[in-house]
Amino acid sequence: MFPHNQIGLETEYKTIYDILFKQKNIFIDASMFALSVVFMAAMANIMIPLWPVPITLQTFGVFIVAFFFGSRKGLVAMLSYVLAGIAGFGVFAGFKAGPAAIIGPTGGYILGFLACVFVVGLMIERGYGRTKKSVLLCMVIGNAIIYAFGLVGLRLFLGDVGLWELLMAGLIPFLVGDALKMVAAVGLFPYLWKGSQKLAS
Repeated sequence: MFPHNQIGLETEYKTIYDILFKQKNIFIDASMFALSVVFMAAMANIMIPLWPVPITLQTFGVFIVAFFFGSRKGLVAMLSYVLAGIAGFGVFAGFKAGPAAIIGPTGGYILGFLACVFVVGLMIERGYGRTKKSVLLCMVIGNAIIYAFGLVGLRLFLGDVGLWELLMAGLIPFLVGDALKMVAAVGLFPYLWKGSQKLAS
């Protein structure tokens, strides 16, 4: 079942980052944030090109960042990724870069990554994400956040479209892929904790 200490209580669990790096400093943090940008860029460009929003492994990468870092450092890592893209590095899907990526059809999803990684990271710090059921809960909540931001941004980009057209453009084609990502996460993520603890021991 889920942890007895629900979100909002004081107990804070260690993240994978905390387990692996007991003695952290600014150089380790900066290096791991830089690696996160490279990792997210790779995930963003494993893709099936659709219009207006492609299918990528980007969202899977967001969850890995959240599980690894937790809320605050996860947010810094994801913000580093977003800022790298805005600055002109081709880290977004299709190797896109620049401010246009944020105001384009995928902009809402990219902003949703920031909210998702913070909320899911906070759940990780409160003891979620260790069992298959709580991993699934993290995935469902995180995906809901990303889609909420993404559909709002896509609606602003497309203009006057109906609800069905909006869902067909920015939600429905991705549900099967997201379901597969959830299955992969439920199978993989609990073992990340065991693996990190073995490495740290």
